[in-house]
Amino acid sequence: MVRRCMSCMKEYTVPQGYEQVRLCCPHCGYLEGTPPKEANHLYPGMVLQDRYEIGIVVGFGGFGIIYKAWDRQLDIVVAIKEYYPSGMVTREPGQKNVIVYEGDRKKDYYEGLGRFLEEARTTAQFDHSEYIVQVKNFFQENNTAYIVMEYLNGISLKDYMKMSGKMKVKDALQVTDAVVEALKEMHAAGILHRDIGPGNIFIYGRQIKVIDFGLARLSDTEKELTRSVALTPGYAPPEQYQNKSKQGPWTDIYALAATLYTMVTGQKPEESSDRQMEDLQQDAKDVNPEIPEDLSNAIMKGMAVNPELRFRTVEDFSEAIHGKKKVDTPKEELGKRKRRRLISIAAVILVLLTGVAFIGLHYRRQWKDTHLSAATLKVWVPYEDDHTAEEAKNRFVGTQDMAGVTKSFHDNFPQIVLEVEYIPRSQYGERLKSAAASGSLPAVYCMDGVDPSLLDQAEDLGTVYDALAAENYYYLDDYRKQGDPRQIPMGLDVPIIYAGDGTGYDYTQLSLTDYPSLQQEPATGYYMVPEDYSMLINTMGGSFRYTDKLEMDQKAKDMISDLLTYETASSGEGGETKSIADTDAAGQAFAEGKITYFLGSYKDQERFDRIASERAYRHYAVPGQTIYAEFCDYWCISKSAAEDEDVKKAAEKLLEMMMEPYGQQAMHNSGSYREALPINKDAFKTFVESETSLDFLNGYMDHLTFLYRDREAENGKARQLQSDVVVDRKKTVEQWLEE
Repeated sequence: MVRRCMSCMKEYTVPQGYEQVRLCCPHCGYLEGTPPKEANHLYPGMVLQDRYEIGIVVGFGGFGIIYKAWDRQLDIVVAIKEYYPSGMVTREPGQKNVIVYEGDRKKDYYEGLGRFLEEARTTAQFDHSEYIVQVKNFFQENNTAYIVMEYLNGISLKDYMKMSGKMKVKDALQVTDAVVEALKEMHAAGILHRDIGPGNIFIYGRQIKVIDFGLARLSDTEKELTRSVALTPGYAPPEQYQNKSKQGPWTDIYALAATLYTMVTGQKPEESSDRQMEDLQQDAKDVNPEIPEDLSNAIMKGMAVNPELRFRTVEDFSEAIHGKKKVDTPKEELGKRKRRRLISIAAVILVLLTGVAFIGLHYRRQWKDTHLSAATLKVWVPYEDDHTAEEAKNRFVGTQDMAGVTKSFHDNFPQIVLEVEYIPRSQYGERLKSAAASGSLPAVYCMDGVDPSLLDQAEDLGTVYDALAAENYYYLDDYRKQGDPRQIPMGLDVPIIYAGDGTGYDYTQLSLTDYPSLQQEPATGYYMVPEDYSMLINTMGGSFRYTDKLEMDQKAKDMISDLLTYETASSGEGGETKSIADTDAAGQAFAEGKITYFLGSYKDQERFDRIASERAYRHYAVPGQTIYAEFCDYWCISKSAAEDEDVKKAAEKLLEMMMEPYGQQAMHNSGSYREALPINKDAFKTFVESETSLDFLNGYMDHLTFLYRDREAENGKARQLQSDVVVDRKKTVEQWLEE
């Protein structure tokens, strides 16, 4: 009989007659059956996923436990990290299931669980890296989650330095070079580690790897985002102490420079938050005279409290620490900037003295451009049938509490008469068609959900696009280049998963990277809104495309087929399946617990709130490396109205104002309206700050991609596919596609 030691993971032979006896491993001396030092840790010998045999604990902290384990499938030693945040959970000795404390801590636990799985997804992107720990698998079990990683038989830089003290410059640079290579890969993928430090750099043999991606986030070099404050004191830059800050590669550079400082001086740097008040940090060469001045200057520049004074890329930092680039210390750089600023001020004064006449002329021209002659502007605004015309008017005109578009327009241009008509969506398309046929289209109208041929009677909007600063809008410049210049999108729609809450099921299962998580028990299935098939299926790794016909890969076909399977399973005995055949019925089935997941988009939220109000739910990001989104809320100016130059200018100015932050807020997010996400960045920022349940959308916005196609025709095909295959069930997906 052969046993495996749960400490060294080596096999040994059990002598005959000793099969029921606890033995010591002949290789390492570990006594079989020894319980863990902490009673709430998993016991050696327990098995996860019928695959991973748990061994001894090799480390634990406030948020997790790391076990040595044996992978029965691959016959290798692995490390398994278990999500186990102290103070939020407990576990009975000898049991596997985690018990979550009730109250506020329960919510915090599941939010943390989502971040834990996000760590796994982030790290898994770099599974072929020589410098980043490899994630081999991750899964949920026992009311918690696990990350399976390669087992590194070595020591952290933190523990190494406890034994050795400061390091030789040559050795410290070798460690730094490895971390630089890891950060190059991460930053190229748009990801920040945000916790580089001695504790997260692992040395084994002659190799060095970066570990622990628990604080990793998407880079946001151009804007400020709100984040939770989590950091390692001494190695975190000042921006990580703020809930709201711009972070980029320079954030990781500070941490790496501080780590290098520790390696060559033997001293941990002062906390950056203290340095902001009074910077008393000694230069590295003043602590250790053996450090070359060029290297010391590079380290201190990397550790600059002001992010603007740091290196912008790890490549620049690497060149500087190896003497390929001369740099000044932050103090020297500030001195030079001060001298340059004085020279610049003198130059500006000279320009001001000689440019007064030009500035006056500029403002006279600007006034002339924005001055509008008296005109009457007809505008048609569609509204959903379950709203009222008065609600639509309040949104577009404005109320006492919030100024809408037309109220603001009238305040600025009282000489323009706006005649706004509010039309139910069910009548809107036909009204536009009739107006187009009779040559009486309004000056400004919305193109959403109507016959695309109506664009033939729309004016080119180049003047409107030119008036807008593209950098203030999400992907507007992309649409202008690839979309139709006769319309302008004023909103975005993105995929969202709505998951039931309060039933005892762990809905953070959705954080897995593939749609099979939607099939696992005790989930009872899912529903996809047909109009959102394209966004959802493509984001989750399938291919769902429309040119002149629908084209989809096997994964897309499987997802449509699974809708059939789970609708059947969720309808109970008797086989009646039409009860969740449309979106309203699906919302009701969700409310009754017949289905677990409702897959849709942002624009479905208001409708979903209404039909599924009997059941609490949470929003989740759709798992995927690339987020497929859609432009929406398209507006046009009719050619017939544009024949009058005064009307044309007034219409262009109205569209410009509809793109302003206040216009976007009023149109998309006032009252109960949830028709689109603002395309204006300032309006979007205000919206997300007020809707904390949707803060994951921040992570979406820099990673969107769009399919430029005939969306109305595609949606029609998708609805027909659902009707023929999912509802009537007379054909398979393959049969439907062949026909």
